[in-house]
Amino acid sequence: MKTLSIEQWRLFIQIADHGSLTHAAAARDVAQSAVSRQLSAIETACGGRLFERRGRGVRLSDAGLYIYPQVVAWLEVADRLTQGVRGVLRDPIGTVRLGVLASVSDVFVGNLYRQVREECPGIRLQIVSATSGRLAQGLEAGTLDIALLSRNAREHHGREFVVGSVEHLLVGARGDLLTSASTVAFERLDGIPLVVPNRPYAFHHLLEHWAQRKSITLKIAVECDSLAIQKHLVATSGVHAILTASAVRDDVTAGRLQAARIVEPSLKRKLVLLLSDTHAATAACREVLRIARVAANELFA
Repeated sequence: MKTLSIEQWRLFIQIADHGSLTHAAAARDVAQSAVSRQLSAIETACGGRLFERRGRGVRLSDAGLYIYPQVVAWLEVADRLTQGVRGVLRDPIGTVRLGVLASVSDVFVGNLYRQVREECPGIRLQIVSATSGRLAQGLEAGTLDIALLSRNAREHHGREFVVGSVEHLLVGARGDLLTSASTVAFERLDGIPLVVPNRPYAFHHLLEHWAQRKSITLKIAVECDSLAIQKHLVATSGVHAILTASAVRDDVTAGRLQAARIVEPSLKRKLVLLLSDTHAATAACREVLRIARVAANELFA
């Protein structure tokens, strides 16, 4: 038995609805003979008459009446499927795994999510908040698709997009003398207990470089990836942290912590959006990257 095409089934419905080969041919803007040949092919494939011929038209046979509602329902499903596929091709869908530097996630993630939801409702975000070192590992391992992280000015990657820069502050407890002024010279970090992220700590090389240049000793007292725990230790345990302004803005405003801008030198790092090298970027990834670049430039440029 020859398989009928979807267009042949559409013609079957059209003939039944019009009750006339002539009218069906006019609706299709083809010759009646062409419609007649197609109907013969349909009935041959089905093994019997689907229509009864009448003087001025046709009407469904018992077999035609039996299959008519089934064909209508099947064509509706096919139309919905076609529309759905067109929507997928037009509007990106899928999951995008996004890593965000913990120190800027509070100010960045909410705005990004709202924009993705409004512009690309078919995209679902999986968000990871971590240090730059952990995010870089995720990109290399392929567990992240995109990451917003900080990098040293001399580092460069072919798939990175610079969206701004972040300046680092020395953070201390309320009443701390070292952070009581608006700025603190880098050399005053000599010997003070610091809490820093666990290795790989991307910022550590820059700190070591300037510690050597300034002939001072950095004292790493605690390593901890959690930003919340770092700030808690600073507030309660006599250690200091080196964090971005956005990471401690609310704490400083509320008087829980103090912060002074590090100078001589000023510790700035570029903020970049970086794509994973392990796989090709999907349409959903490209859309999230586009939206993220706009959102990050508005916040950090």
